[in-house]
Amino acid sequence: MKAFHFSLESVLMLRVREEDTAKDAYAEAVSFYNRTMASLEEGLGGLEQLHGTLAEKRQGTSRKDDQMMYLQAIRQQRSFCDTLTQRLVRAQQLQELRFRLWMEARSKTQMLERLKEKHKERYNAEVTRAEEKSVDDLVSARWSSDRRDLEFSF
Repeated sequence: MKAFHFSLESVLMLRVREEDTAKDAYAEAVSFYNRTMASLEEGLGGLEQLHGTLAEKRQGTSRKDDQMMYLQAIRQQRSFCDTLTQRLVRAQQLQELRFRLWMEARSKTQMLERLKEKHKERYNAEVTRAEEKSVDDLVSARWSSDRRDLEFSF
């Protein structure tokens, strides 16, 4: 019997490549989300530090210009944090989208893999049946041969 061949093997390989590409895209989106989150945490830390410094300046004797400079820096840092928050929301949406695309690609690949397994099981059953038939034929032929030999010997 000829070797097993899955007729949709090329489609399966294409789907596996698509799944790998989708998985890589998802990993990239997760990395972007993590970098954005780290930047936001760093920005919020800088904002807290500016607030602390301004509070110290207000308690002591400081010039009004120094306080105004810190207030402006706080506004800028707050604006930067708002921008990072928006970027983080977009990064999370991108991450969710890429995850869905990866799962869709994975389900398509799994569908073809299950189909291949069913074909392989059917092929193995046919091979087993063919082997059993050939063994049965050999036994029958031998039994017939032995019987003929007994008949001719009398």
